[in-house]
Order: sequence, then structure tokens, then C-alpha cells
Amino acid sequence: MRVLLLLTLIPASWFGLIAIPRPAADTVMLVLGGYVILLAVGARRLPILSRVDLIIVLDLLVVTLVVLISGSINSPFLYLYYLIILEAAARFNLRQALAAAVAMAGVIVILWIRGGHPETFDTTGFRLGAFVASGFFLALLLGVLVQEYRISHDRMEELLFDNDLAGRLSGELRVQGVAELLLQVFLEITQLSKGAAYLPAERGELNLAAARGFAWEAEDPSPAFLKMPGVPSGTYEGEVVILPSPPHNGHSDTVMVCMPLVRNHELQMWLCGLSSAVPVSDTVQRRLRRMAAQGASALEAARLHEKVKELAATDSLTGVANRRSFFDRIAAELARSHRSGRPLSVALLDLNGFKSINDNYGHSVGDDALIRVALTLARGMRTSDLLARLGGDEFAVLLPESSATEADKVLARLCASEILVPNGQQGELSLRLSWGAATWPQDGAMPEQLLQVADHRLYAMKKRVRGET
Repeated sequence: MRVLLLLTLIPASWFGLIAIPRPAADTVMLVLGGYVILLAVGARRLPILSRVDLIIVLDLLVVTLVVLISGSINSPFLYLYYLIILEAAARFNLRQALAAAVAMAGVIVILWIRGGHPETFDTTGFRLGAFVASGFFLALLLGVLVQEYRISHDRMEELLFDNDLAGRLSGELRVQGVAELLLQVFLEITQLSKGAAYLPAERGELNLAAARGFAWEAEDPSPAFLKMPGVPSGTYEGEVVILPSPPHNGHSDTVMVCMPLVRNHELQMWLCGLSSAVPVSDTVQRRLRRMAAQGASALEAARLHEKVKELAATDSLTGVANRRSFFDRIAAELARSHRSGRPLSVALLDLNGFKSINDNYGHSVGDDALIRVALTLARGMRTSDLLARLGGDEFAVLLPESSATEADKVLARLCASEILVPNGQQGELSLRLSWGAATWPQDGAMPEQLLQVADHRLYAMKKRVRGET
């Protein structure tokens, strides 16, 4: 549109349709022609010329130059200033609109003085015009100031939001905690009263990670009742997806306002809220996008932290708890037993003849034996019990709220099974376990005392086992 307008002005100046003296008209046509070439050709080679703000500035410079070249207060090119002002105002760029208005006023004053009519400034008409123009400039200036204030205020609000969100997420290293925090922030941004967060599981399923605002006593649908679809193709991180809510009790008058957290093209979490109708404003969209970016990073950090924590507490060979995890747990359970008065038992287990297995069949067969022992013991234990590998072929079992009699029954059942391990020579090894147990409070008050008693009883049992090395 801009190029077409300039191409119209060039022949109009050439054929005299625009009243400009001939030498000035030639210069005007050269300026306009050069500007047309710059806009038409230069934009392809200089990407910066595609910016609208820069083009408006160039328009202002070219119009001012053309008006000054025409040298008359009656120059029709003065009206081009109004087009620039209207375009800048339509784009809500009040600073450029104000600059165009000031430039137009300055050029008019310069041309009036050059025309030899300075006495015109003393007339009532000029004063009235100056008063109206001053009011216009003042209104435009106030508009610029208000716009700048609103922009600064919005930026400050967004910075405060980002800082608050980062502070809340930085203090949470649990995946469950991050999910609860993100759901809370999601509902705060969207002004929804109820919602849920879902984490991806195996085989494309989703597990409920957090829920807020559901009143099951009022026959609200369970969050598990809400079925999340796969991420729609082309969905970007932080995009709001509006989905129909599945019917509940025969009717549905709500929609699901959902937002996927996507990282590296993989779904990290679904955040979902329920509402009757939700207009999602630009401000809400911007905040959700930033929340999604921070949330995906926090979720990944929490997963890595839990993975590292799990690896630090797990024996790398057998997958059961390691020595450090066992001592942390026994200290906590002893403290709980001191408060409740309930007994606690601990047992040490040893694989009979393990040294000969390593010597005769190699360490790979020995490792396989340890893995099979851990699997056999883990299958027969209660969920409240803890199985740990302390080192070598020595295992420990923690039995909370179990007396000595109860512990002996559990251990006898666990160690009664024969454990068969392939020996790598077309045969199998039959393995057995020995154990020794101790119970709080009669066998000791501290972990070291209990383990020492259990170790003595384990050694006594191994001496009774024939063939023990």
C-alpha cells in the first residue's frame, strides 16, 4: 500500500497534478523514486527494513524532506503527515504519532517564516490554532506517558509473578510437590476453583498427581473420572486447550480448560481445570506460557533429584536398599518405637557357602546368586518391612512392630525356600540362608547394639550348618 501511494505521487508530480515548481518537482520525484526502490528491493536484502516501527520513522524523514524541498506552506505533501499519525496511532505507537505531529508543526512554522509572513503569529487565528494544536500535543503526550506507565506496570507485574513462581518452585524437589504447586498456580492464573494435575505413566496412561477443589461429598466427579487426550499435534508448551467435560450423572455443563507441559516434544504433565465458560485473555496466556516453561524445568529437576536420591539409597546390584538407607530407616523406626512402646526386630542374613561359589564358579554366578536371594526375600516381605544389602552376601531385614516370636516366624518362612542358581555348567546350585535376629527393647536400645546381638546369633547358626566354610 505504501509503495502504491508513492508510485501514484511520482507521476502526479511529473504531470503537474501536484502544484510544485518544476526544479523542486524533479528533486521530489528523485527522493520518492529512491524511497520506492529502497522499500521494494531493500526489504529483501535487509531484513531490518521489514520492521514497521523503522518504516514509520523513514516515512517521517522522507515526508519532511519532500515538504521542505517543495518549499511552500501550501504543499500537498503536508497531508502525508496525517497518514503517518493515523498509522502510528492505529498501531498504538503513540510515541511515533507524537513525533509526526511535532515534525508537522515544526515544518509548518519553518515554511511560514521562510514565506515572509512572521507577522501572522500575532493574529487571533494563529493563536487559536496554536491553542488547539497545543491541546492536541498535550493529549498525545499524556497518552504516551499513560501508555509507558501501563507497559512499565505490566512488566513489573510479570517480573513479580516470575520471581514469585521461581521462588516457590525452587524450594520443592519432589515430583508430587511440584505437581501440587503447578496446579495451584494454574488455578490462580485461570481463576478456576477446581482442577487436577496428571503425570504420564507407562503405555501412554496418566496418573493423578494432585487435585484441588473437588467436593466428593457433594457428588462431584472424581478427578480420575476426567479423561485426558493425547497432546494435539502442533500444541506448543503453555498453550491452553479447551475440551468438553465428560458427562457425569447424565449431564455435562462444564468444559475442561487444559494445558500440557511439553518438553522436547514429550508430554510432562497435564494441568486441567473445570469451568462453565472461560475466556482466556492474552495476559493469562502469557503467564501460562511462562509458568509452563518454568514448571517443565522444575519437574525435570525434581525427577532427576528423586532419581539420584533413589540411586543413592539403592544397592546397584540387587536393587534393594543399601547400607546407608538401612541405617537411616532403623534410626527413624527406633525413634517411633520409643514413642509408641511397640517392639521392633532386626535380622542379619547370610548366604551359606557364598565364598566357595565365587571361587569355584566365578563372580558372575555369585552376583546372580545375590540377585536371586534379594528377589526371593523381597517377594515374601510385608510392605512395612525393609530389605537391605549391607555388603557382600550379608543382608539385613527390618521388621517394625514385630516381637521376637513374630520375627522368628517371618524369618523361618523367608529362609525356608531353596534358592536355585544356574552354575554356568549345565547345572544348578542349591543355596540356603542363615540368620540371626534381635528385638528392641530386650536386646538393646541402639542400632549398633541390636545389630551386634543379631550378628552373634547369625554366627551361632552358621556354626550349626554343616558344610559352612
